[in-house]
Amino acid sequence: MVTLKNLRSDKKKLGLFISISIVCIGVIPLLILTFIPELKNLYTIKPLALESEDGVYISAYKYTPKGEKSPGGIVVGHGFFGSKLNMQPLSIELVKRGFTVINIDFRGHGASGGYFQRSKLILDMKAAIDYLEYNLSYITEIGLVGHSLGAYVALDLSQTYPDRINATIAIGAVSPNIMNISNFLLASGRYDPGLTEEKILEVLRSYTGREDVKVGELYYGDFNDGNNTKGFISPFAGHLTEVVDYAIIYQTIQWFEQAFHGEKGSNIFITATALQIFSYVSLVGVIALNSILVVYVSNYLFKHRVNLPEKDILEGLGKASIKKLILYYTIPIELIQITFFLSLSHISTEDFAFSTTSITLLLIIGAAIGSFIIYNFLLLNWEEQFYFKDLFIKIKRMCSIKPGRSILFGIIIALISILSIAAIWHWSVQNTLPTIRGAGKMILLTLLSFPFFLIREFYFRNVQGRLETSNKYDEYFTMVGIGIFMDNFLIVSIILVGKLNLAYLPPYALYLLAWVIFSIIQNCTVTWVYMNSGRNILGSTIFISIFYSWMLVVFFPSYGFL
Repeated sequence: MVTLKNLRSDKKKLGLFISISIVCIGVIPLLILTFIPELKNLYTIKPLALESEDGVYISAYKYTPKGEKSPGGIVVGHGFFGSKLNMQPLSIELVKRGFTVINIDFRGHGASGGYFQRSKLILDMKAAIDYLEYNLSYITEIGLVGHSLGAYVALDLSQTYPDRINATIAIGAVSPNIMNISNFLLASGRYDPGLTEEKILEVLRSYTGREDVKVGELYYGDFNDGNNTKGFISPFAGHLTEVVDYAIIYQTIQWFEQAFHGEKGSNIFITATALQIFSYVSLVGVIALNSILVVYVSNYLFKHRVNLPEKDILEGLGKASIKKLILYYTIPIELIQITFFLSLSHISTEDFAFSTTSITLLLIIGAAIGSFIIYNFLLLNWEEQFYFKDLFIKIKRMCSIKPGRSILFGIIIALISILSIAAIWHWSVQNTLPTIRGAGKMILLTLLSFPFFLIREFYFRNVQGRLETSNKYDEYFTMVGIGIFMDNFLIVSIILVGKLNLAYLPPYALYLLAWVIFSIIQNCTVTWVYMNSGRNILGSTIFISIFYSWMLVVFFPSYGFL
């Protein structure tokens, strides 16, 4: 029996107990808020398979109230990079009010088939409308709500089929030159840079033909005739938080209540924000739990190992100082990486639809090419004769300690991380389990990225091996900070310059921001894995290759190549 005294004396057991407690504190309310947030307004959530007019499989969730059903059916569309589970908090709030909701994955997103084609997304949302009209006899009115990319699609669909749509809500985005939208609500957050108050007022002036428009006021004011119009700004939301913002959800509910029932709803109890908070609590618990499990698995696989620090492994591998290694990676290597990325992406767009997956692969490959060139030519071989085989000899030395167990360790930790996150998020927040096709892509991406991640890991652990730290925690946090800086200093600078319109960047260069976010996650995880994988870069490389492929498959739309 585990006692409090035993927990205090064993830091690993104490950490395990605390992390499991945090997971429970997050997961239990998460499940309650997803399936039974209100006992008086129960509903069911069931997977739904749809097919678009051009034959693409569209994955959806159908939310059906158990009690009295409203004649209004609502189709929900997510934003770019998202999936139907990003919109689940909003969908739950709508079904609680008696509306039947179809929440879809656009093609190339989530569990849907096909590839991302902007012009075809209207067919995905139309498939949900067809289902509501042709399969549910009690549905007599249709509403659309979309966020960001989903807002554009909802507006396009409303203009294309004005007689079929009774109310449309666009959150966080608006199409140019809109007209003939039935009961149109345009909502945004105060901190959404893409849809400001000035932009909303401009749209309202153009749409209503009036100059005296104000945010928060109704224009025309007749829901029965379908010509009601309103702009709304939440005082606290940003673009990514708009779909769980209390004020925007409240406005959305009331808009559909008035459009379908002729009056505002009462006793509205919104739990979406709490659901989101507990999802993050559960994620923190899972990350903490995985950190402890890394140590347990490491102790089991490497219990007879000799713990050789990197400075022993790196003895004789070059005298480049840590300052030079950091400086050269931060500037010349990242310059090579970005040049490779921009040059090849310009060429590639002429041949095939470019994808966020291939963008990320280019950044990984570019970093490896830069590391290879700089490490050999500039740092270690500045005044020596260069041999290509030198780099591979040095890499081999850093892969020499129990290579088989290190690879097994990396695979086990990657699977534990993926499955644990999927276990808490799959139904409630984010669709993190890949489909069979997605699993095949993961294997391909792992094989493609492994050699390039290996070169990058070799460079980073060269830096780590030259740190002068007092303990492993000091070493860990120092290396994580250095790694984040090395990976992103130049890229963040370019993003900021582009945002200030001081330099031209192609539209897909904005995806560099996703690289920055993933880089932070990667540096926090892979450094800890490396330190517990027998100090062998094979373990950390296979871990990050699998983990990256999973993130690309489940979080990024799969259009074009891969």
